[in-house]
Amino acid sequence: MTLYIAPVVEGQTEQGCLEKLLRRVWNELLGCSERLQVVEPFRGQRDALVHPSGTVLVDSVEKAFLKLRAVSRKDIDARLLLLILLDAENDCPATLAPRLLTAAKTALPSDAPIACVLPKRMLENWIVAGASTLAGVNGLPNPLPARDSFEDRSGANWLESQFRSVNKTKKYKKTVDAKKFVEKMNLSDCRKNAPSFDKLCRELEARLPPPEPEAAPPAPEPPAQPDPPAG
Repeated sequence: MTLYIAPVVEGQTEQGCLEKLLRRVWNELLGCSERLQVVEPFRGQRDALVHPSGTVLVDSVEKAFLKLRAVSRKDIDARLLLLILLDAENDCPATLAPRLLTAAKTALPSDAPIACVLPKRMLENWIVAGASTLAGVNGLPNPLPARDSFEDRSGANWLESQFRSVNKTKKYKKTVDAKKFVEKMNLSDCRKNAPSFDKLCRELEARLPPPEPEAAPPAPEPPAQPDPPAG
């Protein structure tokens, strides 16, 4: 079984590191050995993708789903997922996500598998939530300062402030640094600390292959027959 995922994203961070993140969740956190294939993310401008008209989102979703079907058409056991993953920024994920899903579904068959996950604030907040294993990684200080309120402030600003605490000239570069952090971040901590990341994990959990049926217990051996009497 292979799970094919076509992401619709809005930033360079997601485009550069989402495949690695999804693979780590699938294999390491969820312990699934089945294959995962991530289609090249379809990227658009956030303001256009979240616009109330839904025009750009619907167009992106339609193209992503066509690509998803194309790459999986020869796989009779394929499982599909169209994943909308956008930074929530200042919007409430619980309000924005249902609206985006409603608009996206107008471009899809009624049974199309689709999910919408919005990192609260930005994807970098997930990195901060899982940063317990990032001390000394890629220029971060060692040890790292204590962290809290993981989804309530800018994750990108926190990362840059940590860089500058070591090297005042170093800046956080989304296209380079996020990928390195995603490779090393603690996924279990991130899931515990960031409810929006837990949402991503739950969406992938729902696509795990069904457990194999347990083998039937062996039939009991018939009781031994007594030997016939002598003579």
